[in-house]
Amino acid sequence: MLAAIWVAGTAEAGPDVSLADGAFVVISDSNCPSAEAVREELLGFRPAGEWPALWVAIRATPQVLVVEIGPQKTNPRQLDVGPDCAARATAVAVVISTWTGDLPVEAEGTPILQPATPPPQPLIPKTNPGQSEIGAGLLAATAGGIVPGVRLEFGRMRRGSGFGWQFDLTVPAKRQVALGGVVASWMRVSAGIGLDARWAARRFSLDGELGGIAALTYGWGQGYVANQSDWSPTWGLAAGIRAGMPWGRARLWLDLRAVKWLLEQSVQIDPVTTGTTTAANLPSWDAQGAIGISYVFQ
Repeated sequence: MLAAIWVAGTAEAGPDVSLADGAFVVISDSNCPSAEAVREELLGFRPAGEWPALWVAIRATPQVLVVEIGPQKTNPRQLDVGPDCAARATAVAVVISTWTGDLPVEAEGTPILQPATPPPQPLIPKTNPGQSEIGAGLLAATAGGIVPGVRLEFGRMRRGSGFGWQFDLTVPAKRQVALGGVVASWMRVSAGIGLDARWAARRFSLDGELGGIAALTYGWGQGYVANQSDWSPTWGLAAGIRAGMPWGRARLWLDLRAVKWLLEQSVQIDPVTTGTTTAANLPSWDAQGAIGISYVFQ
């Protein structure tokens, strides 16, 4: 059975309008929105013949609409709306359609599920935490006489901090000490590791180094009736200062280092026949100067 939509323009007819069988009645006491405008909005949801029998009264003020639905007007709905008449008519139509359960799926829209796409992540440049150096140099050691030697080293400097560490191996030439009218020879081969603090400018750098050092001291006799040899370990502390100058991927450097040996060592002659043992203490301090070159890499 088809239902008819009755439209009344003002509230004078509204209160006395009786609900006819199968009728859908909309009345309004204002032209903003008018009953006709509301009806046109309702037709956008469903055709006129498909609306249920219902009575709707609209009371309008400049900012509020009161919508009463049902034959007994016991279900008022208050809407806070602006002055736009078209928007008011749309709001009332939506309330009526929702109340009657007739808001169609097409009006709401069917959701379309899309796979979640993570937002593009900003490219973060890879940062290298530091740089390494491997180098070699020629040195002169002064304890017990000036003798030449070589130094090999490897270091790592944390970029931007000015701090790092360094490992080195030092091999000086043999030194001699007069003992019992003859000569005894000795040498210390040492390895050290320490902290390195660097101040660097564009064309110049200055390093301060402090660390520990360990060595094997080897001694042997020359020209004795029975030449003998022996070795023993020792350890100590080392501190130095180094000036450097960059040269492409390399760095030229010149440094001075002081070493304090903490374990006392000596060479001695044990007489083959009767006689007195003769001994000579080895230097407990050593000063070294070196010049060398290092290759810098990541």
